[in-house]
Amino acid sequence: MTQFLAGPYGTLALAELGADVVKVEDPDHVDDARHVGPDYLSEDISLYFASLNWGKRSVALRLGTEGGMVAMKRLIGSADVVVDNFRPGTMAGIGLTEEAMREVNPAVITCSLTGFGETGPLAGQPGYDYTIQAMAGVMSIGGEPDGPPGKAGISYVDHVGGLVAAFAIASALVRKDRSGVGCHLDMSLFDTQISMLSYLATRALNGGEEPVRRALGAHSSLVPAQLFACNDGYLSVFVGNDRMWARLVGALGDERLADERFRTNGGRHRYREEIVGILQAIFATAERAHWIEVLRGSRVACGRVNSIDEALADPQVQDRDLVVTADHPVYGSYRHVPGPVPGGSAAGRRGAPCVGEHTRAVLVEVGYSEVEVDALLAAGAGVATDPGSVRPAMSDR
Repeated sequence: MTQFLAGPYGTLALAELGADVVKVEDPDHVDDARHVGPDYLSEDISLYFASLNWGKRSVALRLGTEGGMVAMKRLIGSADVVVDNFRPGTMAGIGLTEEAMREVNPAVITCSLTGFGETGPLAGQPGYDYTIQAMAGVMSIGGEPDGPPGKAGISYVDHVGGLVAAFAIASALVRKDRSGVGCHLDMSLFDTQISMLSYLATRALNGGEEPVRRALGAHSSLVPAQLFACNDGYLSVFVGNDRMWARLVGALGDERLADERFRTNGGRHRYREEIVGILQAIFATAERAHWIEVLRGSRVACGRVNSIDEALADPQVQDRDLVVTADHPVYGSYRHVPGPVPGGSAAGRRGAPCVGEHTRAVLVEVGYSEVEVDALLAAGAGVATDPGSVRPAMSDR
């Protein structure tokens, strides 16, 4: 019962690891991601939605009806895990309290992934990726020194929050396998992001210097670790230790960099501006491809700043099969990237489902007869999509 990004990304990871993920939506209030434009595969499947929901099945139930709620509880009774990313209290408000779910499945694992968790003064507030990046301090150290605060280029709070939820679910499944007892997981995007402050938080809590925005994305401690402008674009260089620094000095062959003052990172941190100035002058003399060949030849971490198209065309992406094709019998095929933990399942080859595409099949699996499913649908408690009724993408979205 997840929508938009964080929850669907977490359950996508579980699908790729082999879980049978059944996405339950109210047909009158479907996942908003289905209609996030501008590009669509069918009238209810945007490319945004398709990127997050491949490998899943779709059941459409109106939980405000008696029949819909009965069917939902039958589903819960057959489930190992129930996941939602509604605001705290929403599940209880529709009649799915922890107690109600455990009445039909005492060993079920429930996971609620919210913006701020189920306790605290912000528990009832909506919390999106943008909100969390701002409140957790991340935006304050993003962007150029003389510019406004900056956000990350992707919704990484949502992505990581989904992964942490999947990790917690996998751990809870192991515990249940050993003990036979389920549990409730109170997962929060805000909690996850505060945890990811890691060394920055430890410095702040123990009297370290306050992080500041640095030009060209420079690392707060390691030098050089930032972008440099070559004569055809930007190059990322990251010297992670003194041994790599020695290799960089040898590769570039500039005597100024061999200064004893720069031998350790402490010295390089102290003379940051001098070192960066020397390196910038060197890198500006040639194209990125030249410097990548020179630096990688000495095992110095570096890479060009790619566009999304360039990143997806990288030979490493091709060799690692990081672009796959999903197929659907109605709207055809589309390409997407796989989940973060390849599990060897075929989930990524199955296209994102239309609303209610699997309602009938799943209800039969949990004990309904075909006649009972027909009666449920006739009463308006759910929707079972006829694939032949799915319309192609609309150009005027």
